[in-house]
Amino acid sequence: MPEDNAMSRVWISRTEALKRLDVKPQTLYAYVSRQRIAAKSDPSHPRKSLYALDDVERLSRRAPGRAAGQVTAPASAPVVSLGGGTVTRGEAAIDTEISITVNGRHYLRGRDCLELAESENFEAVAALLWQSPTPNPFGPLKPRPDVNFPGGPRMRVLSMLARRLEEDAMAELHSDRDLGVEAAGLVNEMVDSITNGGPRLFFHQRLARAWKVYDTKDVDLLRRALVLSADTSLDEATLAARAAAAAMGPLAIPLNVAFATMTGPKLGGRISRAELYVTQVRRQGNPQLVARTLLNQGLELPGFEKDPSPSEHLRARNLIEAAPHMGEDLKTILKVGEDMTGQPAGMSLALALIGRHLDLPREAPMTLYGTGRSAGWLAHAIEQMQSGAGPKARLRYIGVAPRVVASELN
Repeated sequence: MPEDNAMSRVWISRTEALKRLDVKPQTLYAYVSRQRIAAKSDPSHPRKSLYALDDVERLSRRAPGRAAGQVTAPASAPVVSLGGGTVTRGEAAIDTEISITVNGRHYLRGRDCLELAESENFEAVAALLWQSPTPNPFGPLKPRPDVNFPGGPRMRVLSMLARRLEEDAMAELHSDRDLGVEAAGLVNEMVDSITNGGPRLFFHQRLARAWKVYDTKDVDLLRRALVLSADTSLDEATLAARAAAAAMGPLAIPLNVAFATMTGPKLGGRISRAELYVTQVRRQGNPQLVARTLLNQGLELPGFEKDPSPSEHLRARNLIEAAPHMGEDLKTILKVGEDMTGQPAGMSLALALIGRHLDLPREAPMTLYGTGRSAGWLAHAIEQMQSGAGPKARLRYIGVAPRVVASELN
């Protein structure tokens, strides 16, 4: 296959190509020999090869039984599966321009998430995701006086979103409304509900002020955590946001649905379990014993789940390595878990360790994660609304055959 555009193409490893295609190595080599997938030598490992992502994506979208050359989606659009694998026949596929994971690195609108975490504020990343026609969608915002809600941070966020649902449901929605400014207002009120208001600082600074984090390096950890949490691969919360956005209502609806979904046991619950695990280890002082006890009971070690999103390990490592001054007891928890499970930590443990390192209130790590994810959820909601169509999915009945009334057969 010609490689005149080789410099502009995205190249992935053999492992990544096999995972996306869901085929054996022999099949991959056959694709290359038949010039259906372009390949080149890996500059860092001359004995290894890299494969063209667009060719791999094109072939991975073919449903079983399709004729050669017939694809189910444009070659430029990444196809994702809720389960994290290759989209198969009968699965709903969602086209998006928001993000993609390549070789474990997550890209937001073509920008490397890890590079964004080095210097960008969360507000800039959110604006990038939303592609708002207003250059700074946060600029026109003014503080609200009524931002105090009862309960913990999760309850306060849900109370705020419930109020916005009631307010926005009564407002007339214009087709030319600026969705970026609307999204910025929601995130702004979300942070205000967590912090009970305060000076108009950057979001990570407002959270730091509320949580009594004063050291400059520690405040920057909150910024980094927000950016690294902004978006991930398709999961239940993102799918819920897109489904809710298809109704074309206020953005408060998909944000409410996504945040509530995130608080369930599979997503935010992992962070809560990691928090409890870290607290238990610190209380007992024996990380090996606590970890071995959980594993002997057939349980997953919190923070070392076996089915993370494709980019999670790199994002978690980036966050942990940004805190070299973390206590040795917390570093030991990380090392013991890696040794006993044979795999790196995920974002749930990274956030739990940062939470304990900064002595944040209970639920703060999950709140931090949910605040970061709000940018991605709103980006998906905006994209769904701008597409003008709902996610292409069909409910297929597999239950007991209904007893049809005799009169309806005539």
